[in-house]
Amino acid sequence: MKEKIKISDWINQQLARGEYTFTLAYLQANKPEKSDISIKLALKRLVDKNKIISVNKGFYIIIPPAYSNLGFLPLTMFMDDLMEYLGRPYYISLLSAAALHGAAHQQPQVNFVCTSLPSMRTTTKKGVQIKYVSKRSFPESHIIQKKSESGYVNLSDPLLTCLDLISYYKTVGGFNRVATVINELSEEIGTDEIKSSILQWVPDANIQRLGYLWEYECGQAGLADALFRIIKVSSNSLKTYKLSSSKNLQKEKVKNRWKINVNIKIEIDE
Repeated sequence: MKEKIKISDWINQQLARGEYTFTLAYLQANKPEKSDISIKLALKRLVDKNKIISVNKGFYIIIPPAYSNLGFLPLTMFMDDLMEYLGRPYYISLLSAAALHGAAHQQPQVNFVCTSLPSMRTTTKKGVQIKYVSKRSFPESHIIQKKSESGYVNLSDPLLTCLDLISYYKTVGGFNRVATVINELSEEIGTDEIKSSILQWVPDANIQRLGYLWEYECGQAGLADALFRIIKVSSNSLKTYKLSSSKNLQKEKVKNRWKINVNIKIEIDE
């Protein structure tokens, strides 16, 4: 006969095995002697005691003692389980990915995750926010895995992170913040990592904007040259794009090879 243990003890057993998440369905399957009502009441008590948190309907994360003061877990410790539960592709993106790559000049107050359509609503728990951005297709060749305490997590490589930051510059706090983070991320990118495969996933406009930033704002001539070579192969004649899509066109004639109309002044925080 299966030993009957309290749900709080069962959760501690999960934690002892290095499991930081569980689903309501999994708990119900492992505690068949408990009614659904008694399980939900027990879970509510544990939520009230900050022992567990529900970050999606039917999905819980366990808060180990080391994180009790924070009251939450780092994204890397539960996001893979959550997205497997939801059946969605994903990768940690934008400022969250930049921080994981070492560009932590400004620690993000919001966690950013990219997933597929339909869009997911922002989650806020214990003062921690997870904001989801959505894409129709995923650049698999530019998504890498990083080891965490609970396994592995998907995140954008430094090149895709730079380009995503440009795509979602309004979401992350403006173009100056984007340029500052790209300036730091540039140290993590080798010229051999700039491959033509990125072109099928990213609009030419953002490739050209990144090239301009690298060449004229970040002092990364080598990276700029490598990027220019691959875009010239795919397009003999570059179109002109504004550096900031939300600002008016600068009337002065474009004088850079990236055909970027520089309609804002970039200020990078050192």
